[in-house]
Amino acid sequence: MFNALKRLISREPPKLNLDPFGREAEQKARAAQLAEAMAQRAALPVVLREELLDAKTRIAGYRFSTVWSHSLEPSQVKATVDALKRENVAAFAERRLALIPLLAYNWFRADYAALAAPRTVFLLDAPPPDAGGLERWREVCRSVQASGAQLALSGMEVGRDADAVLNAVNVLYLDFPSYSLANFEMAMARIKRNYPAMETLVAGLAGWAERRLCDARGASYCMGPFSTASDTENQPGDLNQGRMALIEMLNLLRRDADLSEIAGVAKRHPEVALKIVAMANSPMQGLAKPVASIDQAVMILGRQELYRWLSIGMYRAGSDAPRDAVLLELALVRGRFLELVGQLHYSKAECEELFLVGLLSLLDAMLGMSMARILEHLHLSEAMCDVLLRSEGPLARYLLLAIALEKGKSEAVARYAEQAGLPQDVIAEAWSEAFAWTDEALRSGA
Repeated sequence: MFNALKRLISREPPKLNLDPFGREAEQKARAAQLAEAMAQRAALPVVLREELLDAKTRIAGYRFSTVWSHSLEPSQVKATVDALKRENVAAFAERRLALIPLLAYNWFRADYAALAAPRTVFLLDAPPPDAGGLERWREVCRSVQASGAQLALSGMEVGRDADAVLNAVNVLYLDFPSYSLANFEMAMARIKRNYPAMETLVAGLAGWAERRLCDARGASYCMGPFSTASDTENQPGDLNQGRMALIEMLNLLRRDADLSEIAGVAKRHPEVALKIVAMANSPMQGLAKPVASIDQAVMILGRQELYRWLSIGMYRAGSDAPRDAVLLELALVRGRFLELVGQLHYSKAECEELFLVGLLSLLDAMLGMSMARILEHLHLSEAMCDVLLRSEGPLARYLLLAIALEKGKSEAVARYAEQAGLPQDVIAEAWSEAFAWTDEALRSGA
């Protein structure tokens, strides 16, 4: 009796069908699909942009690239093109220059033609010397031009035997560090003499002295780290009264001062007061009656909009130099990017500080002043000062990540992304959104 009871208790209980409608299998399949989609999404390349400055020191466009730009694997070539499509490069190239590096044999591996627009320029390497390779290269050139895009060429020696190739392209790409000064000047002179309609793009410029040399030799576009470096020959070297007023108002806002006190500062500076009234009367505010009072304009705009405008105004106050506009655009991208990626780990108030860190990070380059001198006038948190003065603290990795993206340093991007705990897809989306937001802000007169 006891043994029979023991056998009954130890027997494995019958299995119940807890999923009679087969939904568990469906959910597992859906979860697997989601996991695969997330893995693919995380593998998407971040689209990097490097600014191209024209002869008038304006951002004429960007060089678009990804970490996979020169991959030989067809799947990754297609992923690169898909990423550029999501970036709406073709729409961008209706207005500004979009330079896209391209290996000739990749043209037929993916739909590069979908990126073509009047200002799309595909950058090819010089053709191979053998007859078969040269003919395939020319076939790609014909196909690119048939798509409505332009061609740029790198790695080509300008000499007697170059005519047949150079007559097929629109832009000649020169890597400045690979030339001696004498050879660079001879090459530029030869281009101007033999190909007067040819545009030239000089890359790898480290400083503004090199930029001015290229300008004097007739370069159409320049690119390199110089754009965010200090220009010691053309600097105001101090904070003018307009900027001092903006800084005073910004400090009052950060201390939650009464709006009437902030309006009082604006009243002492007519150019600031006029801009605030104009902003309040913007069609976007939707006012039935125009505003004439500074106090009323400040109330209508509110703290958040004023905060943004005051930060941006520091780049615009008292100067119409084209270089200031370049630095403002880059600073807006940095600020917006930091604000967006910060949302993963920080509060709204901390994200606003990240925005300001990005925006202020180029003010020293514009003014030719040390960041320490600038921060003497601003009442910033210790964490913000750590970033701007010493590139230290938990917020520093965000700014360093933005700078790495700006300069196309893919290894540094991966390192800082890991330190900040930011997935690649978050970075890709935030970087793209930062450029879209900046473009809209500048076009609407922010």
